[in-house]
Amino acid sequence: MHPHAPSPEFQGVAAQAGLGHWQTAYRPRPTRIAVPLTVAGIIYIAVVACLAGSNLLANGFGLIMLAIFTVFIGLGVLNLAHMKRKSGAGDELHFFEHGLIIKGPRTLVSVFHWDDALVYQRLFHYPQTGLTTYNYLLTDDANAPIAIGDPKGAAGSALVNLDGDLADFTLGAAFDRPDQWGPAIQAAITNAQLPNVLARIASGEKVRFGRLALTRHALVVEGTTIPWTDLQQITVKDGTAAFKSGGRFFRTREQVYAIPNFFVFKEAVQARSGLTWT
Repeated sequence: MHPHAPSPEFQGVAAQAGLGHWQTAYRPRPTRIAVPLTVAGIIYIAVVACLAGSNLLANGFGLIMLAIFTVFIGLGVLNLAHMKRKSGAGDELHFFEHGLIIKGPRTLVSVFHWDDALVYQRLFHYPQTGLTTYNYLLTDDANAPIAIGDPKGAAGSALVNLDGDLADFTLGAAFDRPDQWGPAIQAAITNAQLPNVLARIASGEKVRFGRLALTRHALVVEGTTIPWTDLQQITVKDGTAAFKSGGRFFRTREQVYAIPNFFVFKEAVQARSGLTWT
């Protein structure tokens, strides 16, 4: 049995939800406490050395100071251990053929299907280090919204995309290897939803992605209709989607993290326009 395979309980949940075969799983990133513990140890040794060097340990006052400092350091170490134990180490992210299960925080179990989930992705890229952080807000008609990944920006994304209603919002775990499971969520939802989106557009339906819309003949950006034949360039600039037509750019007012299933939208625009995103 795979060490991260779901328990029989979650296999039953997946079977009842029709999620198909289990594929892989992710656990929260380990809480790193080695560095804080090392720093605390160095500080403690330095303080003891200073007290000993000044002969303060030869009297009761020095001993009392050392005892208080020892208790202080000990409480800090216990707090770090408590944080590690309570850091969502028991949370799980399971990928299945037709969806995923998020276990946690605590007893919460969320089941999402690829073909009807709404996902808002918020990525931060740091050019200085090359680091990219990933946060995904998932929601559908059956589940309370939950954000997984790096907590940076999670609250802001939830405020924007849930219209300020955070009553049912849950901040989930920062699962390890987001550079793997993040794009995997994007790909799975795109594969499940894109064919239906393109079929609806071809049939004459207007398909909306937040404040954007796609029709058989045009792209609608903030109320401006741009015929597919007039579209010259599609790009993401400074966190917003931009569309060039007639020599000028039309930008979205909202950041791409406020566009539901933005990755599905991108593929649909590319399919209808024949252009490639830059």
